[in-house]
Amino acid sequence: MLRRYLGLVYLFFLISVSQGQTTEVSIVPREQWKVNKKTAVLEKGKEYSGVGLVLKHSVEEGYPKRVSDVEIVLQVPKKGRYVLETVAAPRVLEQLKKEDATGRLTRVAYFQLGAQRITKRIVYDNAKGGKQELGKFEFSGPSERLKVWLPNNLALQEVRLVPYVAPVAPEAAEVYKPKVLPSLARPRLWVNKETLPIVRGRLLSVENKEAWDQVKVVALTPYSFAFSADQEMFYDEKLEQVIEQKAFYYLMTQDEKVGREAVDLMVKYMSVLEFGNVSYGDITRELGRAIYTGALVYDWCYGLIDDATKTAMRGDFTRLVHDMEIGWPPFYGLESIINGHGNEAQICRDMLSWSLAVYDEDPEPYKYVSYTILEQLVPMRKFEYQSPRHNQGVDYGGYRFGWEMHAVWLYYRMLGYSVFDDNIKNMSDYWLYMRTPDGKMLRDGDMFNVKYSGSDEFYWKNPQTMLLCYAFSGNRLIKGEFKKQGGLPNNPVLYLLLNDPELKADYDLNQLPLTKDFGPILGGMVARTGWSEDRESGDVIAEIKGGGYHFGNHQHADAGALQIYHHGIQVGDLGLYLSYGSPYDFNFNKRSASHSMMLLRDPAEPLLFRTKTNDGGTRFSQRFPKTPEEVLSDAWFHTGEIRATAVGKDKLKPSYSFFNADLTAAYTAKVRSYVKSFLFVNLERKDVPALIILSDELTSNNADFEPFWQINTLEKPTVVPAGFQLTSEFKGKKGTTYVDMLKPKAGDREALLWSGDSSAFVFGDLYQVKSPWPEAKGTRIMVRPTKKETTASYLSIFQMAEGETPKLPVVFEEKENYYLFKVADKVIVMAKAHVFLRESVQLEVPTDQTYEVIIVGLQEGFWNVRNTAKNSNFNLNVLKSNHTTSWKSSGGTFLLTPERVYGAQEGKSETF
Repeated sequence: MLRRYLGLVYLFFLISVSQGQTTEVSIVPREQWKVNKKTAVLEKGKEYSGVGLVLKHSVEEGYPKRVSDVEIVLQVPKKGRYVLETVAAPRVLEQLKKEDATGRLTRVAYFQLGAQRITKRIVYDNAKGGKQELGKFEFSGPSERLKVWLPNNLALQEVRLVPYVAPVAPEAAEVYKPKVLPSLARPRLWVNKETLPIVRGRLLSVENKEAWDQVKVVALTPYSFAFSADQEMFYDEKLEQVIEQKAFYYLMTQDEKVGREAVDLMVKYMSVLEFGNVSYGDITRELGRAIYTGALVYDWCYGLIDDATKTAMRGDFTRLVHDMEIGWPPFYGLESIINGHGNEAQICRDMLSWSLAVYDEDPEPYKYVSYTILEQLVPMRKFEYQSPRHNQGVDYGGYRFGWEMHAVWLYYRMLGYSVFDDNIKNMSDYWLYMRTPDGKMLRDGDMFNVKYSGSDEFYWKNPQTMLLCYAFSGNRLIKGEFKKQGGLPNNPVLYLLLNDPELKADYDLNQLPLTKDFGPILGGMVARTGWSEDRESGDVIAEIKGGGYHFGNHQHADAGALQIYHHGIQVGDLGLYLSYGSPYDFNFNKRSASHSMMLLRDPAEPLLFRTKTNDGGTRFSQRFPKTPEEVLSDAWFHTGEIRATAVGKDKLKPSYSFFNADLTAAYTAKVRSYVKSFLFVNLERKDVPALIILSDELTSNNADFEPFWQINTLEKPTVVPAGFQLTSEFKGKKGTTYVDMLKPKAGDREALLWSGDSSAFVFGDLYQVKSPWPEAKGTRIMVRPTKKETTASYLSIFQMAEGETPKLPVVFEEKENYYLFKVADKVIVMAKAHVFLRESVQLEVPTDQTYEVIIVGLQEGFWNVRNTAKNSNFNLNVLKSNHTTSWKSSGGTFLLTPERVYGAQEGKSETF
């Protein structure tokens, strides 16, 4: 009977394998398990359904010292790698809850396949319940005996065997002949024979001495490692750091005693290292770090390792790499080196280091890894990094970009030249410009550094990425930022490999322009009134987004979003990144509703990507492009066109910053057209340091679709006849933002406020979260016209004032195609967002002081400006993509006409 049954299973496996299926197969029914009747018994469950194998008596937890509780014969069609699965349940769930203080409700059992080492695997937890994938197991022949040791309070109900299907490499990767080959000489990781003396020569510099002394202490202290070849062990980060520092010390000094100790520790560690089926905490990062450490030892201590040991190490590399999240070859499912976890350490550091280390004996790993980096990552980043900001935002961008910089450095140091485009050197500007005076950052993407409100002394940091950046670009300001972030005391090896003591840190950010235009791929602009790092500073920082492309994952649906900082966040985002893909995450945090931007609600708009709520925002996307060609050819990724970006005459400290974008493409076809203009004016005053004029012109495809102009704030605002008053306070300094809504007028608009526990109430769906951070109890201000029309025009002016300082008086006039403002010492003409002016404009400049005339939204081409009082005029040429001009005047009547007048002065003076 047993032979017949196994024969049927064998046939089923042959069919499954030949068809490439992964059908789950129960190998042996419970009736045929060889149960140890002294220790275990099959019982019908009281708290679980069906029958399970349970212990008769309680046993001591830990590595088993008794005979196994059950043996199961497994038969497969051929030797190779298979996946084992189990189905199990707690006998008494409440007892398990009392016993497990971690909250994971984890039960582990021990397994032994054939003569292999006994291994520990999770058979139940609160994440995956009772159905668990134990992992990949090697079958040396068609039949193996599986021994199982059960834990207390668990019923084993089923054991399953699934054929392992490895990721399939693209045909191009299979036939790929790398354009760039590893150097023939060693070392080749982080240094080559030319750069090794340079790194050695820097060790005793004043700046590097402390890190080198730290390495020496660790390297010269013998390390006690309890080792048993018969028992596996979980990862040990401290041991890995010790091994890395000993290997580095050998590389620098050629001290063979220390080098041999590094090899011995690494070989023993890898031989018993087992991650089992632990999946919590993104364990692939720890797995990859072990591979990386082993690769350093293999390369740096190569001359100390005999052939048999090298073979054993390569075997352990291969065993471990198959459990990486991206798989091996590195093309598993939706994972990619372009985005997601595949765009972290897995390929750019861990697999690349391994492939370079073993290349002489096994060139295949490098073939796959170099294909993903050189043929996929490099061209995509050359395209993306035309905009010097990261599409995954401040936190994930900083994290993932740091791993890309590992690949940049590993190739650069091995070859002596970079395989990445030089625009990668500009990326670190992003983190400088997003910084706010309180040490935090403007929000962008999923922010896992949610500790912002935990302490007034919090300072955002990612020093490892800053180190990799400044060392590669030679940017002294980024080195200054690295030092402000506390350096890298926990990774002295990387610091010593990269830090050049001759590159002196620079802390003076005032040499940077106050405004940053981020270019065409990730459109946006950050404008500031200063670079003060005094936490009580009255500097205003504002950001507008829009235009370019969407790259999914941790990027938000926030095209057109506004942020304003003045003594804290005045206008910004209310989303909190608490868990990826949760209902709150996919229906609020990542969506337009949590941002300060335009919403248009079409009740019939389809919902995608596991979303439940129609928030009226831009298209929510979890798709990401993998090539520049895909970005440019698939309209799904397009979020709009940048029509104009410009700053005032002083490029370092511009008096104004202008941004205009057509964001129609960011929305579904509910939007016929939508264009947004943003004008930031640096008033250079202490009482009211800056103002912003925001213009939105929206046309929908149905008058029944509801438009909402939305801004979000952390403190509950005050509603006033003119609009709203927003406040924020930090370290005893208060800022007030006066928001005057000029269109729609007060009688033509309705304001809805959702505050506190209701701030995440989105058109009938409430997404409450328990969090101490102010975002969880902020306010969403939503303004809609009272009259249903297909067109909606919004115009608002924001004045950021110190404390209770009253707002400045504003003279406002609306014309057919433009608006005219007089405020402080500015006379401003602003074209309506959706047009470029090509008509004559007349304006009066008062004579009581010198005014700056700012005109934005002009059609490109020649214009003539005539001062009628002085009967003088000049021609100016307005450039495409700029669409602005300005001059200073002590008074007069000016006529601006779209023409080039013969005999007029060409160009203009500063004052006219």
